Amino acid sequence: MNRTSPPSHSAAQQEVCSQTLPLNEFLTFKIVALANALQTQVTRHYIAPVTPVGLTEWRLMGLLHQHGETHAGALARISLMDKAQISRSLQPLIDRQWVLRRVDPQHGRRHLLSLSEQGLANFNQVLEQARPFQAALLNALSAEERAALDQIMGKLVRAAAVIDAEATRRRGPDSAAVPAE
Repeated sequence: MNRTSPPSHSAAQQEVCSQTLPLNEFLTFKIVALANALQTQVTRHYIAPVTPVGLTEWRLMGLLHQHGETHAGALARISLMDKAQISRSLQPLIDRQWVLRRVDPQHGRRHLLSLSEQGLANFNQVLEQARPFQAALLNALSAEERAALDQIMGKLVRAAAVIDAEATRRRGPDSAAVPAE
């Protein structure tokens, strides 16, 4: 009987082969599918019944709530969204006077953005509805699983940044996907 020697790494430590990785195992596909399912639920059950804005607008309101007065370029960097998408999504909020815009005294061509009182009230109304949903999702995991998920997500974010930096270095700095302000 001819036996092969066991692999030097355990199954958990074996590297994934980039040449044979099936499409349905792409981490980006799995994460996007989960994110899309959760976003649909949040929009349908918590945002739409309370306010006429969409998920992207509500997220921008959340970023303004979290970071305070800032400009569109900073929102683009924080959210990893395109500045044009940010601009399109902000305009209805500005039109409703939920987001206030004023010229940045430090940079005359830039505008500072902040939530108005009405914008904050609308944001908080949705937040109040969404918190139990988010808590229920997190409570589907044990405390150890939540800590592991946080650790894994952080590790993936760092790995993605390293991979992106290496790809940018190989192609040159002008190939960066996210435009600088």
